Amino acid sequence: MLARRACSAVVTFLLASTAAAQSPLEYKKGDFRFQPTGYIQGDFRSFQDWDAGDEDTGELRSDTSELRRLRIGFELEWRWLAVELDVDPTDDGDELKDLYVDLGPGKAFHVRGGHFKLPISAEFLTSASRTDFVERTMLANDIGPQRDWGVMLHGQPSKSFGYEVGLFRGDDRTSVVRADWTAAARLVLSPADDLDLGVSFSQGDVEAEEEVPGSDLRPKGMLGEGPAGFEFYERHFVNGRRLRFGGDLAYTPGPVGVKGEYMEGREERIGQGSTFDDLPEQVARGWAGSITWLPTGESKKGRIEPRRPFPHGVGAIEIGARYEELRFDDLGPDEGFEGAGNRARNIRPAADRAFTGGLSWWPVYWVRFMGNVVVERYLDPLLAPEPGKRGNYVTLLFRAQLALP
Repeated sequence: MLARRACSAVVTFLLASTAAAQSPLEYKKGDFRFQPTGYIQGDFRSFQDWDAGDEDTGELRSDTSELRRLRIGFELEWRWLAVELDVDPTDDGDELKDLYVDLGPGKAFHVRGGHFKLPISAEFLTSASRTDFVERTMLANDIGPQRDWGVMLHGQPSKSFGYEVGLFRGDDRTSVVRADWTAAARLVLSPADDLDLGVSFSQGDVEAEEEVPGSDLRPKGMLGEGPAGFEFYERHFVNGRRLRFGGDLAYTPGPVGVKGEYMEGREERIGQGSTFDDLPEQVARGWAGSITWLPTGESKKGRIEPRRPFPHGVGAIEIGARYEELRFDDLGPDEGFEGAGNRARNIRPAADRAFTGGLSWWPVYWVRFMGNVVVERYLDPLLAPEPGKRGNYVTLLFRAQLALP
């Protein structure tokens, strides 16, 4: 069933893309502009020489191939008004992605209201169709927020400065781990044309579920999940403030891209001990650094458009490498027994370190093929996919992507 749907969607997108190559889909008349948007991604994975299983599901992924995303939407602009809609009918329970109205007389000041991403993490704010690797960084996936309803002020008063400041109803509309009202902000400095420096911050409160006899309480803390999908750190019971902060840089001179990012997430655990006592804050720290290069000479800044599209040329080719780490612990003294349970006072440290090597090919700018090799190593072999096994866990990832031009 999934394969039939994927094939049908691929054919539909291919026909639309071919037609779009002959006549642009954008409609523009005077101050009015309308642009259909969308893309489709099919992912494939292979676990190399290790048992990709866990005790709950038997497998990290139920399929070695999946229709990962099918995004459909539009952008509309008229004078000071902009509207964007983006949905994914294949994402059960989370079909709505972006739905917002944006008003602003110029670049310096805009007001946006609706459903969209909280302005945290440059990696998270990058569209999944334009990320450098198949999987986003662990810090963006595991520490960062998701989309929610909110209002945000944003703008770029000068070429070297931009801002986003907003208040949101939560930090993940479709999740049970959602925080309550959350404030978020992001500032970006661009001291040079090819250099962006950003800082991000968010804060909200998480309310633990009420203890009721016979109830099955669900922990709401952050989850540690690696690029292969293995959960090396389970959610803990948290209650109180959820704080995120971090910084990032992007240096993109010509065909080269150098990126780095750090993020920290802290969650209070008020009254979450086994005897309802307060526990030390849980903390997650993640960092990532990557470098990419387009030997075919295209500019890394913005959308990649082949200088010599296929079949008259080779298209655009990019190679890249990324190293990252995500670590969980608590902020209390390192005393007594280290526990892996979700109410442990002294949390047993858990971490995943991952190296990703990647290759991307754009035969034409609306078609992209990606191949990644991911090598993961876990801090604690007892919290690894194969308990007690030290060493590397290798996963191969492949993605085929088609987008509307």
